[in-house]
Amino acid sequence: MRVSLPRQTSSVYSLLNQISRQTGYFFIYDSQLIDNNRRVSMRKTRQEVHVLLSEILRDPGLHYRIIENHILIYRPAQEAEPIQALEGKTPEAPVYPGYFTVRGRLIDQLTNVPLPYAAVGIPDKGLGISTNNDGYFQLRLARSLLDENLRISYLGYKSQSIPLRLLVGNQVDILMETDYISMQEVIIRYFDPKLILQEALQKKSMNYSAQPVYMLSFYREGVQRNQKFLNYSEAIFRVYKTPYNIPQEEDQVMLLKARNIVNINRSDTLVMKLKAGVQSSLDLDIIKQVPDFLDETFMNSYDFFSADLVTRNGRSVYAIEFRQKERIREPLYQGTLFIDTESMALIEADFELNPRYIRRAQDRFLVHASPYYAASLEKASYSIRYQYFKGHYHLSHVRGEIKLKIRRKKQLFSNNYMAFLEMAVCHIDDKEVQRFTRNQTMQTRTALIDQGYQYDDSFWGEYNIIAPESNISEALSKMQSRIENFFTD
Repeated sequence: MRVSLPRQTSSVYSLLNQISRQTGYFFIYDSQLIDNNRRVSMRKTRQEVHVLLSEILRDPGLHYRIIENHILIYRPAQEAEPIQALEGKTPEAPVYPGYFTVRGRLIDQLTNVPLPYAAVGIPDKGLGISTNNDGYFQLRLARSLLDENLRISYLGYKSQSIPLRLLVGNQVDILMETDYISMQEVIIRYFDPKLILQEALQKKSMNYSAQPVYMLSFYREGVQRNQKFLNYSEAIFRVYKTPYNIPQEEDQVMLLKARNIVNINRSDTLVMKLKAGVQSSLDLDIIKQVPDFLDETFMNSYDFFSADLVTRNGRSVYAIEFRQKERIREPLYQGTLFIDTESMALIEADFELNPRYIRRAQDRFLVHASPYYAASLEKASYSIRYQYFKGHYHLSHVRGEIKLKIRRKKQLFSNNYMAFLEMAVCHIDDKEVQRFTRNQTMQTRTALIDQGYQYDDSFWGEYNIIAPESNISEALSKMQSRIENFFTD
C-alpha cells in the first residue's frame, strides 16, 4: 500500500493521522514507545506505508503488523509473549491467574483531546467500564475472552471494534474519528423535540428491562479543597437492580470490597462529606427515578430545543436541549438528552442546575450550616449513560459533581471545594437473580469516607475499576493519615 505525503514539518501524531486517513487503517501502539509531539521534516513523497513509518518513527527496533483494520506498532519482545508481557511483574499489572489486562486512552483523532466517560467493553458479555476524566481505561478480563473484540463507543464518534490480542501488553492511544450525519438526512429528518421526548417516555416499558438483574459496579467518591484531596473512597458493589416497570421497588446494594483514605490534619477546620453518595448514585438512574424534566406533569416548566443529530455505535441519535422557562425563577435544570432514533430509548443525559438560580438550591446540598462559615454553591452537574444488553437498555455509568466556595466569616478569601460521586457498571448478570437478604445489604445512606483503607493497585484483584486520574493517583500517593483496611465478603 502506497501513500502520498506533501512536503511539511509536522508532529509524529499528525503524520500518522494523515496515513490513517488515506489508508483507512487505525494505528495501535504503546503510548510510551512513541513521542507523539516530536517534529519530523518530510519531503514530498509517495512511498509504501512501512517505508514512511520507518522514516517518521526513526526507531529500527519497531515492527508493524496488520490485524483487521488496525496497524499494530510494537517491539518484537512484546509481541512474542503478549500475556507474559502484560502481566509482566510491574506494579501497574499484578498477576492474576486466568486473567489478562488491557489498558488505553481514547483521544480525538484531530485535536488529541482525551474523551472522558466513553463506553469500553464487550457488550454481548455484559462486560465493560468507562474511561476516566483523562480518557484512560483499564479492563481485567478472563483469558477465555482473548479472541473477542473490544467495543469502544463515544457519542458523536465512529465506534471501534479492536481485537483484544492487539491490546495485550501495551497501554495504547486509540484515535477516535468524528462521525458526521449527512446534510440530506438532517433536512429530511427534522423533528419536534417535545414530541420525540414524549414518544421516548411512552416506550420506556419496551426499551428498559422488566426483569431484575445483578450489576457488578465500581463506585468512587471524593472531596477536594483547592485541588487537594481531603478524602477519597472506592468500593465494589453487587447491585440488585429492580425492574424498570416497578418504580416503587427499591434497588439493593451488597458491599463486596471498599477502601478509603482521609487526608485531614488538625489545621483543617472544615470537613465536607458527600450526603448519601451511594444512594445518590442509584437515584441518578433517571429512567427509574424520574426527574421533573422527564415527568409529563412538570414538563411544561421547560422549553425543549432540537439541537442536532449525532451518532453512537453507528446509529443516529437525537440531541435535545432543554432549559427552564424564563417566567420560572426557582432553580431547575438545563442540559441535553440523547435519544436513539430507531428504538426511541433515552441513552444518555448531561444536565446541571441552572447557574442563574443555583444559589437558591444550597439547602439541597448543605445540610449542616456552620455559624462560622459562609458558603455559596457554584455548580451542580450530572452525567448518565445507558448500555444495550440482551434486548434492553440498562444503567451503565453515572457521575455527579458539585462545586462550592466556602469562606470563614470576617475573612476576605474563600476556599474552593469540589465533591464528586461516580458509579460504573462493570458486568450485568441476568441469571437466577433474587433479592438480597437483610444481612447482605449495606446501608446506602451512610458516607463511605467513615471507613479506612490503604491504597495499592493490587487491592482490587480481579475486579474492574475506573482508572484513577493522574491528579488522583498523585494525591493518593501522598496521603498518609488514618490508613486502615476494610474488607467484606
